[in-house]
Amino acid sequence: MTDFNQPSAFRDPAPLRAPATFSPSPRRDGERVRGASEGASIAAEIAFLASYGVPPGPLLAATRAAHGGVTADQALLAEGPMREEDFYRLLARHLGAPYYRAEMKIGACDPAEAVAGGIAPLAPNAQGLRHVLAPRGRALALLLAATKRSPPAFAISSPQRLGAALRAQKGRRLAQQAAGALARSDAALSAQTDLSNGQLAFAVLLAFGALLLGLLRPHALNELCAILLFAAFAASVALRLAATAAAGAPACAPAPLDERELPVYSIIAPLYREAKVAGRLIDALDALDYPRTKLDIKIVVERDDLETLTALARMRLPSRYDVIVAPPGAPATKPRALNVALPFARGELIVIYDAEDAPAPDQLRRAAARLGEDPTIDCLQARLVIDNIDDSWLTSGITAQTPQESSPRRAQIKGHERAFQQIRPGRAPRETRRNRWRDHASRTPPSPLARNHRACRRDVASVRSERRPAQDRRQAPL
Repeated sequence: MTDFNQPSAFRDPAPLRAPATFSPSPRRDGERVRGASEGASIAAEIAFLASYGVPPGPLLAATRAAHGGVTADQALLAEGPMREEDFYRLLARHLGAPYYRAEMKIGACDPAEAVAGGIAPLAPNAQGLRHVLAPRGRALALLLAATKRSPPAFAISSPQRLGAALRAQKGRRLAQQAAGALARSDAALSAQTDLSNGQLAFAVLLAFGALLLGLLRPHALNELCAILLFAAFAASVALRLAATAAAGAPACAPAPLDERELPVYSIIAPLYREAKVAGRLIDALDALDYPRTKLDIKIVVERDDLETLTALARMRLPSRYDVIVAPPGAPATKPRALNVALPFARGELIVIYDAEDAPAPDQLRRAAARLGEDPTIDCLQARLVIDNIDDSWLTSGITAQTPQESSPRRAQIKGHERAFQQIRPGRAPRETRRNRWRDHASRTPPSPLARNHRACRRDVASVRSERRPAQDRRQAPL
């Protein structure tokens, strides 16, 4: 079994040739290092690879793809011609620095900030190394220039290996943050809060009254229950009718964004006991019509789910995929898994998929265009299409109560879909909605942001310490 939190999860690269007489220089204001073979410009952060026999073609292609917040090294690794482990092993060899294999303990630090900054302190060690570095982009180019003048006092690691080491060594802290950060910051927003004494007393009195009425007047109890159920159903129908009547003209599809304007997406897909369908999910993600250089895909798996971890390890996923092993902790729920991955996401927009999802190829482009057009929208909920209606009575029942864009039984749920589209947009205060991502308690349904096919802005998904005034911002269907 392969543990993605341990160094053995990564293969060693093929034997590498000794460095040639190539010496990269720092890049200034868009400057590029000239490739010896074709005389073309190669970005400084990847030019050192030419000394190790890497063909100039992929390096030039990565340099051209570096735009819109994507650096050349990220473009090279996202497209798949080189694995992240091989890249950073070559970097360590080029700098004359040891490659970090998680054999040394990491000092006190915030795991998310360490991965984002590409640097973590090391505990005192026999080698005298002070930090472990996993640089990207401009920081990588500056590091290549700086180490020519002084011997390195650090180790090199890939970002994914550094993240895995931090999650393994700081797992208890991450688990506590994922399960209890919201309750500690604002208990009123957390479902972990227990019932108050007054609520418990009311529940006891209500149960006692129902029991007494059932013993003395069972027919009256039946009539009362029927009246209450009818009132709830009638209120639901009235709300849907009112929402449908108040609906305005449908919004026109926004103009698609230019390739350079497309934001970086972080895709988070929590899996549990999903080894049989994990391959289908990967195929669906690979089929997305979106630049791979702008995809940051986090696959979150529980530590005890050995079958799914093994299936993912066998796929040899490219570097745009990051398999995150959630540290042990309770509750083992989907919102908690999302909270584990969220601090390590680097995208401007975040989208959630489940293992069985097969998103439309253009979904991310459409969501990015809609969010870019209307800054008052925080989240987009995609419509669902269920394609296994006839598998069982359960799937048929789910189809009947789920809003869908198209379906063989669309006529049966057409009115429900229209009502859903008008009820979905919400106008909750910004400071409240910003924290809903971390509603993790297992005793209540997941928060709205924990549902699949939902794209949202990163600042909405993140918990912030500051408190802003309530703003008129909303969620909307895609």
